[in-house]
Amino acid sequence: MRGHSMVVDRTRMLGALAGLLGGALLVAGCSQQPASSPSPAPGGSSANPAPGIAVGDSPVQAANPTSGQQATGGGSCTAKDFKVDLNVQPDRPGILLMAVENTSKKVCKLNGWAAVAPMDASGSTFNVPTKKVEIPGSPTQVDLPPGTNAFAGVRIELGSKADDRVATGFDVTLPGVSDPVNGNIVGTDGTDSNSGLYAEFPVKSMQVGTLQPAAQGVTVFD
Repeated sequence: MRGHSMVVDRTRMLGALAGLLGGALLVAGCSQQPASSPSPAPGGSSANPAPGIAVGDSPVQAANPTSGQQATGGGSCTAKDFKVDLNVQPDRPGILLMAVENTSKKVCKLNGWAAVAPMDASGSTFNVPTKKVEIPGSPTQVDLPPGTNAFAGVRIELGSKADDRVATGFDVTLPGVSDPVNGNIVGTDGTDSNSGLYAEFPVKSMQVGTLQPAAQGVTVFD
């Protein structure tokens, strides 16, 4: 699948982010840091995959299945080899674009669905009804070279703080990887969980789409 560009529009108005989720996503702190640059490929040169989406001023690169590097089996890559960003989508309450970056110096394989577990303010995960959906299509193997990204969509059915458990973060367990990766929530204003953003999602249920080599269509839920 050829990568296409998607742009995650980031407004700088913190009030706009709160309004985006109808009070479900709150922000604390005003510091902004750019999204981290892709990790360099072996030998000090940057990987040159197909383009993906752009988050802020830093491109999020799509996987390049034709990189020519020998793929590493899923069991050879661990949670420490990945970074996961969950990007809030403008004017689409409860929709997150998951970008999974390979931060290692080897090629990793991903195929299927990530398991997304909501996490409360104490750092404890909790269960909600979650459905794996074939959006934008059926599972496909993604050979992920260093510094590139795979993508998936997450749809959260938002409830109320009075009636539903509130998630302030998410653990993401990738297929073939035993341990979870803490998802970094990125707001539309450019702040994220690592630089001052505080998010609250009253979660009733979730849908998670398949991991794909490009961002096109991954957040197009029915």
